[in-house]
Amino acid sequence: MTEFFQEAPGYSNRFESDRALRGALEHFLGEDAFREAEGPLKQLGELASGDLLELQEAAEKSPPRHVPFDAWGRRVDVIEVHPSWLKLVDIGHEAGLVAVPYEQGFGAKARILQAGLLHLFLPCTATADCPLGMTDAAVTVLNKHDSELAATYIPKLTARTEAWSAGQWMTEREGGSDVSRTSTKAVQDSDGAWRLTGTKWFTSAATSQIALALARPEGVEEGSAGLSLFLVELHKADGSWNGIRVRRLKDKLGTRALPTAELELEGAVAVPVGGIGRGVAKIAPMLNVTRLHAALGANSYAGLGLSLSASYAKRRVAYGRPLRELPVHRVWMAELGADYRAGLLLCLRAAELIGKSEHGDSSKLARLVVPLTKLAAARQGVEITSHVLESFGGAGYVEDTGIPRLLRDVHVQCIWEGTTSVMALDVRRALAKEGAGAELVEDAKALISNPPAGTEGFARRIEGALADLTSLMGSFEEAKSRVVAWGLARTYQAALLFDAARWGRAREDDSWLTALELFMNRPLVSPYPGSDDSALDRLAFESF
Repeated sequence: MTEFFQEAPGYSNRFESDRALRGALEHFLGEDAFREAEGPLKQLGELASGDLLELQEAAEKSPPRHVPFDAWGRRVDVIEVHPSWLKLVDIGHEAGLVAVPYEQGFGAKARILQAGLLHLFLPCTATADCPLGMTDAAVTVLNKHDSELAATYIPKLTARTEAWSAGQWMTEREGGSDVSRTSTKAVQDSDGAWRLTGTKWFTSAATSQIALALARPEGVEEGSAGLSLFLVELHKADGSWNGIRVRRLKDKLGTRALPTAELELEGAVAVPVGGIGRGVAKIAPMLNVTRLHAALGANSYAGLGLSLSASYAKRRVAYGRPLRELPVHRVWMAELGADYRAGLLLCLRAAELIGKSEHGDSSKLARLVVPLTKLAAARQGVEITSHVLESFGGAGYVEDTGIPRLLRDVHVQCIWEGTTSVMALDVRRALAKEGAGAELVEDAKALISNPPAGTEGFARRIEGALADLTSLMGSFEEAKSRVVAWGLARTYQAALLFDAARWGRAREDDSWLTALELFMNRPLVSPYPGSDDSALDRLAFESF
């Protein structure tokens, strides 16, 4: 009797094999720009199915290590990172993952191309995009708020070779996402130099050359209004730390190859970005960019996971048939595919809006759509990836298949740059202060206008959800923030799927229409529970 061994799933160039990704990019870029983008996308897709996977494997097997002292007892605080991880960061720079939005050629559509490149790169590179995303954000901030610092640092940050990376040091023990509790102090010396003192609790790019950090200048008011933004070079000219001590590296659920440090600032020399004051306002464009990277990260993990699951379903035989021929499996995977496509379209729309705003568009849509994208795509990515693991059965739970790493790593995207609740509260602020809600409703209505024959019912349901949301958006209490934000996200995703279905039908591709149908099998706007606060309190906290 021949001994049986199950075949492993195969990796492929997802730019060529992922029809949803390829179609969505063509839809958003347009035919001419898509043809121009095909070369770099295909090239990175090929790397992601081969060389990058080998580098990722080596990096995961050799996680970062903190060496606090040298052999003679001197404090050195070396962060040892495997060369393969540094190589992945370099490849990301070379592929233009930071540079593309700031180069000539694609104009306002450059963010869409960047999103496509990131989608291919992110899930195959041991979280090497983390410093790239923060570098991208730092360039955005310097461009907007400090021309002098921009002239010095942006050429280094956007280089494709020998590039610098930037960190983002906001999180502290006191506050997490609540930066108003920032306790790092900024004191000006007699010679005019600013020095920072305090603890930065999570610094995910501790091997970068510079970082942007929030701090409170001595003597200013408490709360977020008193904060300023500073640029810190991590090392002095002689290579020693710039008043920085590494307390430890974080031991995390996932992103294990990424050096995430807890740092003590002990008089680190820093330069104010755009002068003193308005620190929180200055990081707003930074958050737009890093939230887009996080959303794309989650969606890309879902896409890779579904690709591997589809490959496995061709090979794995159960009950006498390949998994893909079992109706129950087919429906399950199709439902996940619909959610993946909805997240993909929302990510590309957010990228498009950021690109337009960077090229002079005055629309307020990006201010609302970016947190909605982070909220929805990140959480949907975790949900899809969890199902992907289950689709492999026991093999999905075994570390050396590589599937558990996908689930561990994707979870961070719900936490980086603000949790789901933080995003929901940001959406509430955008609706109250920016007036972006009306723009989103009008944009969604434009997406579903002139419905093709047979799609009128979907258009009516989306219009009904928009009407319900319009009545909610005027004024709602904080407790309803998640319900309203999720309703906006899902309804906007449905409108984007509707528009993609129209585009697909013109190309004899009905897969987008099927995705719309499956996506809308579930409510777009969920009802808010009618229980009073005391009843909710008992259920949420007092039952445990």
